[in-house]
Amino acid sequence: MKKVALVTGATSGIGRALVELLMKEKIHVIAVARNEEKANQVRASLASLTKEVSLDFVIGDFKNNQTTKKVSEDISQLIKTKYEGQLDILMNVAGIVSSGYHENEDGNEVTFAVNHLSPYILTHYMIPFLKASKDPYILVVSSLSHYRASINWNNIQNKKFYNILKAYKRSKLYNVFFVKALANMFPEIKTYAIDPGLVKTEIGLKNTSKLAAFVWKLRVSSGTDAYYPTKFMVDIILNRGELAPSGSYMKEGRAVKSNPITYEMSHAEKLMDYSATLTGLSYQKFANK
Repeated sequence: MKKVALVTGATSGIGRALVELLMKEKIHVIAVARNEEKANQVRASLASLTKEVSLDFVIGDFKNNQTTKKVSEDISQLIKTKYEGQLDILMNVAGIVSSGYHENEDGNEVTFAVNHLSPYILTHYMIPFLKASKDPYILVVSSLSHYRASINWNNIQNKKFYNILKAYKRSKLYNVFFVKALANMFPEIKTYAIDPGLVKTEIGLKNTSKLAAFVWKLRVSSGTDAYYPTKFMVDIILNRGELAPSGSYMKEGRAVKSNPITYEMSHAEKLMDYSATLTGLSYQKFANK
């Protein structure tokens, strides 16, 4: 069977571009969307590509632990029934920027929940499928903003003195810690953090104030289109270009140094333990299987 990929944030920006490029490479795609209308728009625009590969949408939201687990269970069922348990590529793309402090139903700050906990939960559900693949990959979209982030274990979710930029930067730092932890735990799965650079996407226009949206528009006016970073992401999972060690931070298809703090594995391990406590899901049960 052809390769099977799972893409989150699949109806706009980097996620939407990834779906298209993966299908053009003859890879089956399972895509996650928050609503059926946007999913149908993508289906229609890519209808010509479905003659050779499948495009399946799973509708759901990553706003809290329960909804993320429901999406993950629905995806798992689809993988089992349609693809006979095959999943080769997981691309965690979905993310948010949020003006003002907001908590979800679990009491978690929403930027932390969507940008870190949802990939943590979804990946946990996908690990058994990926471990069974002959050539598995996990890619997590981080950001160059992680370089300007610090970690404060007394304020890990930015519940004190919330700041939109600090919350986002830290969530992208956590993405890098997550990747390094996964690479350490599962050497058989090639896992990378992706720096897409400055991209013209709508992430800064959703869940943000008018001022933040205005600033975002100005900032991304000089950015690339979404197809630029996604081309390098597809090259990585197809083994085209540089062969980088698992756990690397990748920019334009090359491994580059991430924030120095990300090389302190004690932080990555502590973040994984904290996430396990919040979600009730531990990766330890997979480590020796």
